[in-house]
Amino acid sequence: MNGSRPITACAAFAVSLMVACQGSVNRVSRPQMGTIVNVTFIGDPTTAGKVSAAVFREIDRIEGLMSARRAGSDIARVNSRASGEAVEVSDETAAILQRAARISEETDGSFDVTFAALEPLWDFRAPSFAPPPPSRVKALLPLVNYRNMRIVKNTVFFARPGMRIGLGAIAKGYAVERGIAVLKRFGVRDAIVEAGGDLQAIGNRHGRRWIAGLRHPRRQSILLTIELEDGDAVATSGDYERCVVRGNARYHHIIDPRTGFPAQSFSSVTVVSKNPVLSDAYATAIFVMGMEKARPFLERHAEIDVVLVDLKMYLFVSKRLGERVVLLEDMPIHWW
Repeated sequence: MNGSRPITACAAFAVSLMVACQGSVNRVSRPQMGTIVNVTFIGDPTTAGKVSAAVFREIDRIEGLMSARRAGSDIARVNSRASGEAVEVSDETAAILQRAARISEETDGSFDVTFAALEPLWDFRAPSFAPPPPSRVKALLPLVNYRNMRIVKNTVFFARPGMRIGLGAIAKGYAVERGIAVLKRFGVRDAIVEAGGDLQAIGNRHGRRWIAGLRHPRRQSILLTIELEDGDAVATSGDYERCVVRGNARYHHIIDPRTGFPAQSFSSVTVVSKNPVLSDAYATAIFVMGMEKARPFLERHAEIDVVLVDLKMYLFVSKRLGERVVLLEDMPIHWW
């Protein structure tokens, strides 16, 4: 893989919404949380601006707490100081970190917010991106271990100097959850809040279910659509969202905390549950753990359904989604 090979940068939403903007269906979009946030709801068009602005303010507040790139955020302060002292954070950030630790435990470390110590090695935005040598990855791997993130009440402490945390695989789900909560406060009963592929739907669209489309991992097309029931939360992790392709090698942003390199089990993992935070985190965890470990994990978690696309472009779909899924591409499908 020398410098003369062409580099293709990939970026796309994991889920695109099929929404007919007619009648009293209001849709407002805004760049937030490093992606585009879409708020779609049925209501009075004259108050749509006020309602959507309240949702965006709430999501901006969450980003102000949990974005590692926001100066002064809880996570930025933790990353800069928690190696030497316990750092106090907000109730919300502490609660999310505690949830993250529990998910890490139940997924045997497939989900681990301390992966962020490796992020400087995988800067896919760099024009001269090159995969790091294994020796550099190996040197930083001891910093990746959720058990060394100590959370006591509202304080966070790193047991190993140099650790960092990133909430990219859980904070968007929480932002979606909070956005839906704001809409409900305004009396909205039919809506979708979507942030870069993470979404939750409530109610329906004029008596018909909302519909989400899942992107084909290797084409600019929709692979399938899913009819959404009231409260469904959908999240997708894909190897095409932030990636660099060199020759036949694909490097993407979903890092396996156990190896320090991009996970190589799936091309796309979609989780459907009633909890946007869990859908967000579980999509990443399942992507990392691979098919062999995913099977028993899913047997233990009957509350979630999945759409999995492996590296050979075989499709695995939970049977409970059967009547709600419409396949739009010619692809082998296996029902779980």
